[in-house]
Amino acid sequence: MGEFNQEQTTVLSSFVEPDRFSTGISNRELHIHDISSHVGTLPAGIIWPLSTEEVSRILAWTYSQEIPVTPWGAGTSTEGNPVPTRGGLVMDFTRMNKILAIRPQDLQTDVQPGVLRKELNRQTGRYGLFFPVDPGADASIGGMIANNASGVQTIKYGATRVTETCTSS
Repeated sequence: MGEFNQEQTTVLSSFVEPDRFSTGISNRELHIHDISSHVGTLPAGIIWPLSTEEVSRILAWTYSQEIPVTPWGAGTSTEGNPVPTRGGLVMDFTRMNKILAIRPQDLQTDVQPGVLRKELNRQTGRYGLFFPVDPGADASIGGMIANNASGVQTIKYGATRVTETCTSS
């Protein structure tokens, strides 16, 4: 998907403030490579959501339009994971960078996907806690989760992983 048509551009731009959607070539070119040697396909646009609600609306609409969406964290992947392979839309999570809650008694933290690993450790360090996974880069937590990030402390603490919990009603 090389470019959006006018209707698609209008709809996508309505989901966010004007400075958070771009079809400009410079923004698009910034999102076709990470720190790996992989080069992706030029996306048709970039969008920067700020909330879960915006992400949900954007994804529902792009799904209905069969527009491929590639999530983007900090661009620190060494395997090319955030590089778009089919063009479409890149959803850049760098502005969703808030730590929402730190619950030291539960050893849990709620974060948006764009929070960087070092910032999380600065904030949780106030409580004597830390996020031990260290992939070597100041990666985003969302990107680390998406890629099951590991690193030098994996043997002692394990890698990043998602566990599902189910509750019955």
